[in-house]
Amino acid sequence: MSPAEPGAVRGREAGWGWTLLLPPGWATIPSEPIAGRRAVTKLLDRRLAHLPRDRVVRLRRQLEAELRGLVAQARESGAGSLHAHLALMRGLPVSATCTPALLRGGPDDPRLLELLTTALDRDDDVVAVDVRPVAGLAAVRRRRHRLLPVEGTGRTVRSTSVDWAVPLPDGDGALLLSFATVTEPVAEELVLLFDAIAQSLELAPC
Repeated sequence: MSPAEPGAVRGREAGWGWTLLLPPGWATIPSEPIAGRRAVTKLLDRRLAHLPRDRVVRLRRQLEAELRGLVAQARESGAGSLHAHLALMRGLPVSATCTPALLRGGPDDPRLLELLTTALDRDDDVVAVDVRPVAGLAAVRRRRHRLLPVEGTGRTVRSTSVDWAVPLPDGDGALLLSFATVTEPVAEELVLLFDAIAQSLELAPC
């Protein structure tokens, strides 16, 4: 990631750059296993420092396992990093992530189709699929539910995801924006936030 003004994150890869506007409080976490675990630990240290000690142990264990699961999901999709947010909504600890990944290849390129299939074609409960404009382009939006493994626990949690596949203007690939949360009680509010972030996308050749 290149430096960016507060509230914005930028990526650059394979001749294209993108900018997304994120609300305050989001942090970038590498998807590589060791670096990702360290970044999750540091993020939780910062965000939970103000809470009473008797509340922190259980809450930290829960959030750490959930965030590590989301980091693993980003790694599987081929993304080098993701953006994560921890906050309180309606008194609930909320975790949410945003993962951009650039997929190169023409519309009929089997490599691109394979990458999109790997990233999107899972045994999930698809709620809705439609086409909507993003950055002046016709993008595919999919909302889905999936069971996400919680690292180190042997259990799963229900995840709400919103994926945007935005075609590159040169016709040689797509930018995949994947958003996810495991905080189901406020999933509807977070879906609205995810869509607003996607609508802030700016794409430019570099």
